[in-house]
Amino acid sequence: MKQFQIKINDTSYEVEILDDPRLEEVQVRVNGEEFTVKTDLVAGQAPVAAAPASSAPVAAPVARPAAVSAPAQPVAAAGPGTVKSPLPGVVNSVKVSAGDTVKANQEICVIEAMKAMNVIRAPQAGKIGKVYISEGSQVAYGAPLMDIE
Repeated sequence: MKQFQIKINDTSYEVEILDDPRLEEVQVRVNGEEFTVKTDLVAGQAPVAAAPASSAPVAAPVARPAAVSAPAQPVAAAGPGTVKSPLPGVVNSVKVSAGDTVKANQEICVIEAMKAMNVIRAPQAGKIGKVYISEGSQVAYGAPLMDIE
């Protein structure tokens, strides 16, 4: 998607944003290594990317809209380990099932939106709990996809 050259303490980093930068978790590539970056909105300030779980520094500003419209259908209650849909679309494939163990950043499903295949990755390592989707089902923005315990 977008590429940036970022300099931190006289060290240059090539940062490529791989996902929609308005998401709460964004896939980025820093000097060829992929990371999941979580963003937090600070009151009164523009959103800024938080550091990934690894030790490599990432300081790519990530914009996210202040208000998000309500999804087209009611969203089921989601717990802290629930993976939510980052965009509306049709589930093309589900790569895991309930009871499977996943690693952080492992591909868990693919959502087709506007003829583009969007890979959804596990935000954390854990065991798959409930799977709310199936191949061919429609999902709204923010709809729960599955639980990772």
